[in-house]
Amino acid sequence: MKGLVHSFEPFGTVDGPGIRLVTFLTGCPMQCSFCHNPEIAWTSDGSWLTPDDILAEFNKNRNFYTNGGITFSGGEPLRQAEFVYECAKRFKKERVHTALDTSLSCSEQWIRRLEEFVDLWMISIKAITPSLHQQLTARDNTRILKRIRDLNSRGVEMVIRYVIIPGLTDTNEELTKLGEFLDSLPHTPSVELLAYHTMGRVKWENMGLDYKLEHREATAHDINRAVEFLKKIGFQDVAA
Repeated sequence: MKGLVHSFEPFGTVDGPGIRLVTFLTGCPMQCSFCHNPEIAWTSDGSWLTPDDILAEFNKNRNFYTNGGITFSGGEPLRQAEFVYECAKRFKKERVHTALDTSLSCSEQWIRRLEEFVDLWMISIKAITPSLHQQLTARDNTRILKRIRDLNSRGVEMVIRYVIIPGLTDTNEELTKLGEFLDSLPHTPSVELLAYHTMGRVKWENMGLDYKLEHREATAHDINRAVEFLKKIGFQDVAA
């Protein structure tokens, strides 16, 4: 079994606990207007590797990964769900902590099969309001929210990642809906707020694409305001 791997980040510190080998898989079904990895999401660049190839890459620096592990990112790693499944099974045998940075854009059957082997699900919610989600990603979020609820009900370890785009995803209405959705889950997940930035713009331009979201970047003030708002309405486990 082989998967198309775009690249590795050997000493990642923001995509799961500890120091991690972040593995970027090519492909993504969404068309996010603020994608910061279009060269990964929308091309077929990369190398065809096996689970053992990735494990060998991990083992090169295994002593540094004592409290870390391997994180699959992208793009959308579950675009290659079968490959991720085979990797996660292999890593479980080696006692390697496996995290998944995903928007759950895949079939339900692979989510269920992966539950046994993925240690941490880091799930992106691009927007709560369906129309805003459609505007930002060209996809509906109904199934994504349902999959989050289903996964959560089965007690997996989960972190919700939410990008703060000033004036769009951080309005009182949108944050209130986010808080209500999170409070409705059987097991309260932690939330990580991410600041919208335009560092991906040059990548779009290099690919001959027009960057779609002309918007100001989120400041520390924007993030802190969102954190305080969520806490004010009763959701406490939130961080930037």
